[in-house]
Amino acid sequence: MSTDDSQTTRSPRGRSDAVAVPSPRVRPTAPTHVLSEFERLLGEPGCPSCRHVSETERSFFSWFEIESHTAREMQAQLRASMGMCPVHARRLLEGVGDGHVMTIVMREALAGARLALRAEADVGSCPACNSAAFGTRHARTLLVDGLRDPAIARLYADHDGVCLGHLLDALPGGDASILRVLAERLIRSLHETAGVTLVGVLAGLDADAPRRAIWRERLPQHSAAGSTADRLEQRLQIDACPVCLAAGMAGRDYLHWFLAHSADDAPSLGTDPGELCAVHLHDVALADSSAAWTHAIERKRANRTAQLERFLAWLAHTPSPTRRRRRSSPDALDGICDELLAAPHCAACHAREGVERAEQDLVAVSLGLATLRERYEHRHGLCVRHARQVTDGPAARLTRQHADARVALSAWEVNETARKYAWAFRHEPGGPERDGWLRGLAQIDGRVFEGGTAPVGEHQMALASTTEIGGEPG
Repeated sequence: MSTDDSQTTRSPRGRSDAVAVPSPRVRPTAPTHVLSEFERLLGEPGCPSCRHVSETERSFFSWFEIESHTAREMQAQLRASMGMCPVHARRLLEGVGDGHVMTIVMREALAGARLALRAEADVGSCPACNSAAFGTRHARTLLVDGLRDPAIARLYADHDGVCLGHLLDALPGGDASILRVLAERLIRSLHETAGVTLVGVLAGLDADAPRRAIWRERLPQHSAAGSTADRLEQRLQIDACPVCLAAGMAGRDYLHWFLAHSADDAPSLGTDPGELCAVHLHDVALADSSAAWTHAIERKRANRTAQLERFLAWLAHTPSPTRRRRRSSPDALDGICDELLAAPHCAACHAREGVERAEQDLVAVSLGLATLRERYEHRHGLCVRHARQVTDGPAARLTRQHADARVALSAWEVNETARKYAWAFRHEPGGPERDGWLRGLAQIDGRVFEGGTAPVGEHQMALASTTEIGGEPG
């Protein structure tokens, strides 16, 4: 019997005619392991895609701490990316603290930072972020393929469904019938959910929010005395990147300002454009126990509900993919998809980024003054991330050379710590070099500690539990 997917008509004389009649195309079913995995995720409350990504990250860090940090390929990734991003560096700090694992991580991160400062290498992506990105892609596959099964689709209809972020992740090129199911379920969640649970619907999981809160509240207060140069000189005396420090303080100040004005129901908040991003929505929810942040969440809920309802209305009249490709101009559905996918204007991000740009410019122009230049050369200076952004004139040479020297010193301290781990040198007492890896974290990217100083001498400090708002699922 022929395995061709078409049927060939035959004449009464038995000869084959040239006209083939295609058989109805049957959509392939998802593999059994995909269905069983997605069904397992639907057995727990909350966004199944967030849970899958969280499990992927947890698996990455478990294997990283047990074994993969010793692999040559992983060490090459750490060198290329100057270690891990601030979010995952904080997680690693909480999980392993000091010790052999962090010694290896910082050895490679600091070596990569020196190469990046000398423009000998581009900075790659964080290996933990790569793992999370893989988890996100697989979560999309589980979601889309799983919902093609009628039984799984019925389970999904009675579940909490995916969060806004993972619906948007499935949007580009998504099947119209699947997108309709996702949008309808998310609209129900937006109408029916309230309080802290609604934060997860709109902003997904954020296990890093409690960690950010700890470092944010450790930042120093502003000094109101003196001229612009005097204030910069005072910031330079703090053992932290002055740009990261200024940006962190600006972010903290905006958060406090926003909560105070929300508590007073200030009309001025209604004039702000856009909505808080997912990160800052988690920050305000975690920072305020009196629920003054409901202003922000209600605004985001209203905006997104209206967008999704327009999306559903137009989805009902969507032409077939073939007809859409023939159109010479985008239709209204394309515009709604673009609107959904566009990153919203976040006033908190805008406040922080504006101060960061201004402080970066201030440091660069102030290094022409002998007094400030001398102060800069004897202090922390810019972190590697910000030093690489200074590209013109003497300021670029000074900031890069200074950052390179600071990184080299941290690298020596890390290597010295590793030497004293050896059996032959066990009799030597530890010195200040044992904190070199912490200084190295801040020297590469000051955002690890939200712009503040490295917690030197505080190896055993208690960090916040990740089971609070946005914490990792069990």
